[in-house]
Amino acid sequence: MTQNPLEKLYRHKTFYTSLPSQGRFYPSGVKLSADGELGIMPMSAADEIKLKTPDTLFNGEALYDLFRSTIPDIAQPEEIPVCDVDKLLLGIRVASQGKQLDVKGSCPKCEERKTYAVDLTLIMNTAATIDSNPVIKIDETLEVELRPFTLQSQIKGQIESFFQQRMQNMLSSDNNMSDEEKIKQFNQALVGAIAMQTTQIAECIVRVIMRGEPEDTIVTNPDHIFSWVENMDSATYEKIRAGIEKLSDPKIDDQVKVKCPSCEHEYRMTVNLDPVNFFSPRQQT
Repeated sequence: MTQNPLEKLYRHKTFYTSLPSQGRFYPSGVKLSADGELGIMPMSAADEIKLKTPDTLFNGEALYDLFRSTIPDIAQPEEIPVCDVDKLLLGIRVASQGKQLDVKGSCPKCEERKTYAVDLTLIMNTAATIDSNPVIKIDETLEVELRPFTLQSQIKGQIESFFQQRMQNMLSSDNNMSDEEKIKQFNQALVGAIAMQTTQIAECIVRVIMRGEPEDTIVTNPDHIFSWVENMDSATYEKIRAGIEKLSDPKIDDQVKVKCPSCEHEYRMTVNLDPVNFFSPRQQT
């Protein structure tokens, strides 16, 4: 087959970024450069179309496809730890449309509304490196190795929260449903929410280490871990949940300092990193 002479015009990696996770927590693998950075290609026209489709954004398919298209060195986008997600989205935006994003803001002093040019790389640089030791100590005999929430678990949680909220709204507004039926429906929704939260926590536990003599007991079986999460005391649950959230948060500062050109008042405004309106417009309103 004749080689396509247009291949040299194909998209290629135009931007590289480090990861808050440093490339850890990717079970299927991620390929970093020699200096530990991840290469990003610009979006295709198809990527932009998918990001404008509500259904594919809601169920996560648009984001999965976006990462497959622009960052092929990530083997399974569903596994991306959430601590890396926002920085990767910023990197894709920079690779696709440049580092400048025009954001509109209203001065809190003179109320003048102006457009400011925001350097997205400065926001990216605020991301913190995640703690290299993901093991937390519950007590003198029990340690738990954790990993961050994944993009997939985050999206599942958001979908579950959406349906839970919709269920609550429906129950509160449906006057034709008896109180007994409302209580039944609410309890079913509550059970579903608890099961989802339990699954999310259990999936973030890599192994449980029980110190003992003559040797330690190490548990990695997912079913055993899930059962333990279902039956653990609330203090242990909260300690583990806090540890996972700490691993999941890169502490990106999405606020930028600007100066009003009319009254010269300096103030901070937030840059919305939501993919729904982050990629489509070149200017945020």
